[in-house]
Amino acid sequence: VSDVSGQVTKLVKNYRSHSALLALPSRLFYHQELEVCADPRVVTSLLGWEKLPRKGFPLIFHGVRGEEAREGRSPSWFNPAEAVQVMRYCCLLARSTSSQVSAGDIGVITPYRKQVWSAP
Repeated sequence: VSDVSGQVTKLVKNYRSHSALLALPSRLFYHQELEVCADPRVVTSLLGWEKLPRKGFPLIFHGVRGEEAREGRSPSWFNPAEAVQVMRYCCLLARSTSSQVSAGDIGVITPYRKQVWSAP
């Protein structure tokens, strides 16, 4: 992050992610300087979720066959099939008896602005 004077500040404290998710970016981009500062109760709360392919590792890779689309002359692309799949995971989390996640606690990060708008 650059400030007004042109100085660069490297943000190294992460308050959101499980250490398993930070290991690779810490090694590749931060010279092992990323600090895990998240509340352990929060970042470990879903390690036993039934939909995780590997229990204890809080990450799912899910391939989706779909097509990028855009509306009219908009330069922004979106993939409706990906948005639908993300919505399915959000619903599963919110409805799971084992996870206790409220809909307000779910955040979705996407490179496509339109996917945020097109989720059902």
